[in-house]
Amino acid sequence: MIGELVEFGIVLGLMALMVVPLFVFHIWALVDLLKMPTTAWETAEQNEIVWAIVVLALAFVGPILYLVIARPQLLAAKASSS
Repeated sequence: MIGELVEFGIVLGLMALMVVPLFVFHIWALVDLLKMPTTAWETAEQNEIVWAIVVLALAFVGPILYLVIARPQLLAAKASSS
């Protein structure tokens, strides 16, 4: 009985170690996406709503896609408009 509880606790702890960073990564990508000025989105010819859906809907892949594809374009557009 005690061994099963300890095993369950270890499994739960390992799951938390995987889920919490993934959740934080999603939140970071979403906040970064929403903080980008509208002019950057327009200059980069990207759609903010579509990228928000991608980040939220595609588990781990969505934030990575945003980080690799959209964010560099948005940062370049933001820098060129400043």
